[in-house]
Amino acid sequence: MNIKSQQTKSYFIFIFVCLCSLSELSSFAAQPKESATRNIDTWAITATAFKLAGEKKVSNVKLNWMQREDADLYKIYRDGNLIGEAKGNTYDDYDLRTGKTFTYHVEAFKDGKKVATAVSQEATTFIPSGETKVYDNLNGKYLTKKSANKPQGIKIGDLYFSYKMEKVEKEADGQTLNGWKVSESYSPTGLNGSWSTPRELAFYPNVNFEGIAIRYNKKTGKVILSAHYEDQNGYVAAKIYLAQITPKGKLEVGTMERPLGYESRDQSLFIDDDNTAYLLSATNMNNDINIYKLDASWTKPISLVNTICKGLHRETPAIIKKDGEYYFFSSKASGWYPSQTMYTSATDLGGEWTPMREIGNNSTFDAQFNRISMVGETCGVWSYHWGAQRKYKTPAGNFPRISIAAFNKGYASMDYYRYLEFNDKYGIIPVQNGKNLTLNTPVTAAVPGAKGVTADCLTDGAALESSPYFQKSSNAATGSPYMFIIDMQKEAKFSEINLSTRLVNGSETAYKYTIEGSRDGKSYKMLVDGKLNWQVGFQILNVEDPASYRYLRLRIYGIVNVHHNSSAMWADGIYEFAAYGKPL
Repeated sequence: MNIKSQQTKSYFIFIFVCLCSLSELSSFAAQPKESATRNIDTWAITATAFKLAGEKKVSNVKLNWMQREDADLYKIYRDGNLIGEAKGNTYDDYDLRTGKTFTYHVEAFKDGKKVATAVSQEATTFIPSGETKVYDNLNGKYLTKKSANKPQGIKIGDLYFSYKMEKVEKEADGQTLNGWKVSESYSPTGLNGSWSTPRELAFYPNVNFEGIAIRYNKKTGKVILSAHYEDQNGYVAAKIYLAQITPKGKLEVGTMERPLGYESRDQSLFIDDDNTAYLLSATNMNNDINIYKLDASWTKPISLVNTICKGLHRETPAIIKKDGEYYFFSSKASGWYPSQTMYTSATDLGGEWTPMREIGNNSTFDAQFNRISMVGETCGVWSYHWGAQRKYKTPAGNFPRISIAAFNKGYASMDYYRYLEFNDKYGIIPVQNGKNLTLNTPVTAAVPGAKGVTADCLTDGAALESSPYFQKSSNAATGSPYMFIIDMQKEAKFSEINLSTRLVNGSETAYKYTIEGSRDGKSYKMLVDGKLNWQVGFQILNVEDPASYRYLRLRIYGIVNVHHNSSAMWADGIYEFAAYGKPL
């Protein structure tokens, strides 16, 4: 990504954080340590309870596991009883009794022989209560607004504090300076209309800040500002900015230089359970990630703990800790276009880490990973859809697409849900837009697939970058239709369809397609006309037709490079086709 794009992206993220998430904030240079990589001996599953749209009960459970190279079938068990089979890496268990805790595990088979049993995980169903705020992942808008004016900011003692680090123009000595201003305001209640006039704490002319974050150090009672520092007209300073603020007092800069002499660009802070803070920093021309331990004030690096992801060029580093395991998340550099999120895990920050693993789907649901944080007892993943910055702008523009993450013994999963309910008591409640009607259903293709891949990979639920995808074989007859028919075995009414397609970094493609429905497999009706589509990677498609259908037909008319408007059939590949709704 060029410098201007990176700075613009950081500014958009900063604006969103300032507006939406203040209330949710949760020596000598050491020689670089070679990060060892540990293989996971444990195979585990995750289990996440979720709602169906239009229902009050959280009475369904989504299961995820990592596909194994030595398996071709997975059997799913609830409380020791077989409930289903799958070929991919996911399964939905619907219509469970509420107020109960269920234990799930999966067994892997190869040619009919069991080869492994996954570590189990529990999930509890319930009927939520209290006020909720509903978020739509299609466009980043809230469908409901909380009626109460609730406190915002960071509560310190008897007051609420709000801090901003923003780009401004300022008059000084008869000239106009561009720079960054740090300001503070406070309130006795944290409610709208009760805030003091912002007080300037510092002004930094002729510089740029990116990745700005605000934290509260409970042990010192001070607020911490962290950011990536660059000079105004360059991108070579590669410094870290760390400062602490005494509420209603002064700002003290602890670090405004390269940490322990190493260059630093994309960065974030991680606070461990014992209140020890660590700086995560992209270094070595963004090829590696350094982990530094900070002093008790969280403003000065004191040692280099580890260097991980060596040579992998990862962006937006973030760590979360769950049940004694550390999980490191990051995105891949891809300009304004989506990329596959990846993670690695460890039991010791300075120890061995697992190989990088994919999570979510191949395009992070048409977004780029940005941050991960706990909301109550649930874990949300904020990724950005940069639709307003692309050549062909998407209807909703720039906004965060929020996923739900789950963890078990070093394994992590991340799922897309159409809606999310933010609940003060339960955290984030995922809401799926109907049952997955196509999961594990048969698919027939009008053309042969490349590399021996069959069409049923479109409905196996697996859509990671390394998952099997259907690509038209070079042996297919010229002019033969690129078409698929999905048979759901019974009729259903549809609310949403998701289409996941292959991405080639730098040569992203848009699919020109139609989706039709049929009751008898002979006569079809148009449901979605995507012949003018310019979106890439992952599409969320509303279905307005109230009729019921058994068959769905996907026709591909062309695949076009969105940068050059040229045909790109060489880059084709369909990972997943998922239809949601209500079976009849």
